[in-house]
Amino acid sequence: MVSPEGQEKASELGWKSRLRRGCLALLGIIAFDAFAITLENEVGIPFKTTYRIACAIACLIFVAKIGSDFREQQWPRIAFMMALLINVGIFFSPLAHLPASKGDLLFFGAPDAAIMLAARAVTYPVTDVHQRAVRQQLIFGLILAVALCAIIISIMFIPSGNAH
Repeated sequence: MVSPEGQEKASELGWKSRLRRGCLALLGIIAFDAFAITLENEVGIPFKTTYRIACAIACLIFVAKIGSDFREQQWPRIAFMMALLINVGIFFSPLAHLPASKGDLLFFGAPDAAIMLAARAVTYPVTDVHQRAVRQQLIFGLILAVALCAIIISIMFIPSGNAH
């Protein structure tokens, strides 16, 4: 049993750790913005392109991190390669002509999530009722991810209206 003093100290350390991570995240965002603006001013690479490359890389890092939990299996590598191809393909879609927005992360993350869920659902072994229920949940999650992905990506095809 942990003493009340130990619990208080642990919660204080947790609070400080979260604050430190939040500050590091803000510093990372500031450093990225400075880097992207410098690239735009010095090299001529638009900010929106740099931002989208960072979004794609962040999503691929997340996919790779999930894949590292299943090193002995083949499906994470296949899913990573498919996610990479989809992310590169998005750069040649109508998204390339839109201004940068906070939702750009979803343009890359939603297809990557659907790919990971599909790969895991297909390769998930089923030998009993419990595992069948887990596979059904994976398939349901896949259906929701594909629907969300379709909604988000359809936004790219909506023509921008003129402001009145």
